[in-house]
Amino acid sequence: MDRNPASPAASDHSDDTPRLAVEIFVQPGFSQLELSLILAVFEAANAMETGIWFSVRITSDSPGVVTGGAGMMVRAEPAIGLQYLQDLMFVVGGRNCSGGSWLARARAMQKLRRPVFLLSDAATAYIRRCAPLSGPATTHWQDLRALRETGEYPTLTDSLVAENAGILTSAGGGYTAEMVVRHLSQILAPQHCAELASVLMIETARGYSGEQPKGAARNTNLLEARLVRAMAIMEECIEYPLSTAEVAERAGISVRHLERLFLTHLNTTPAKHYMQLRLKLANKLITDTNLPIAEIAFASGFASSTSLSRAYRREYNMTPYQVRARDRAGAGLRAD
Repeated sequence: MDRNPASPAASDHSDDTPRLAVEIFVQPGFSQLELSLILAVFEAANAMETGIWFSVRITSDSPGVVTGGAGMMVRAEPAIGLQYLQDLMFVVGGRNCSGGSWLARARAMQKLRRPVFLLSDAATAYIRRCAPLSGPATTHWQDLRALRETGEYPTLTDSLVAENAGILTSAGGGYTAEMVVRHLSQILAPQHCAELASVLMIETARGYSGEQPKGAARNTNLLEARLVRAMAIMEECIEYPLSTAEVAERAGISVRHLERLFLTHLNTTPAKHYMQLRLKLANKLITDTNLPIAEIAFASGFASSTSLSRAYRREYNMTPYQVRARDRAGAGLRAD
């Protein structure tokens, strides 16, 4: 991708059209989904006669061709210190958001009262690097739970976007297009925003304060209703897990019916699904926090670190301690 899709040739618009300059910051391993959705919105907006032209630059600490997490390649300009700041900035999530110059650029934008959106992994990195925060912050729900377990981030919210003095942290992911449309509703005329959402096939552009759909049980149109109810009960009771009989009772169905639902729709048993939920949380805490293994065991519903280690090894072929040792060794190699 040798040019920014949202920036067609200058001949496509009048020279006297008001412009809004946008910077999209990426790092190797960036989220292809988030970048594509941001570009799609501005490309669609530029194709309409809204009275504003959006000029988009993709920047990076690794300029040139940058490869995303799914293999997508984009050509990025260098992000040079605090120079060439734009009117609006997005920092795309991805595997390598913990370092780089984007935070200094975001701070400079904040001083200029220009909005900055930090998406998913970038929001998580910001929350960790800038704690304690003076105002609300959010990130993707998968990271929220791990952050909360540490007890160091009291201002976290479950909202799709949280604003704190011009820094807007966001869940990102598939919500990204709606988020950009919502921001443009402060700039464009209402009829243009409505048309833009329609062009992008967005039926409802959810507001920033909307709650994130956490877990598979929130997708009620994809799974059987009684199964969804049982899954939601499990997701809400990770630290103190229930028996299969208790889950069935709370869901208002028999144990046999519950087992049949899981086998028919998920090809597993309620107990195995519940265990996978707990192990996924444990794995997130092991890889993304410094919490002691014993605390992680209790947070994910295990009686001891030993019982967690046994279950974890069956699922991941490594113990929690081995995973942490591997990650520390990898971090040391990257530092060298």
